[in-house]
Amino acid sequence: MHSKQVADNMRRTTVSFEDDQFEILEKWADKEIRTVPNLIQAIVVSVLRGEPPNVPDLPDLGKLKEK
Repeated sequence: MHSKQVADNMRRTTVSFEDDQFEILEKWADKEIRTVPNLIQAIVVSVLRGEPPNVPDLPDLGKLKEK
């Protein structure tokens, strides 16, 4: 499929995160050599497929779980 056709079939949205949440997403994206938007898309798509996201071992994740 031509890239223009693919782009026409996609929708965009905006997601906001607290600073500490975004920092964790940045570290996760860096581990996977992705951009943060690409990582967020991969997480959402895996959840929509019924698959758990592959969460790496990040020390800061424990801080979020405590909130």
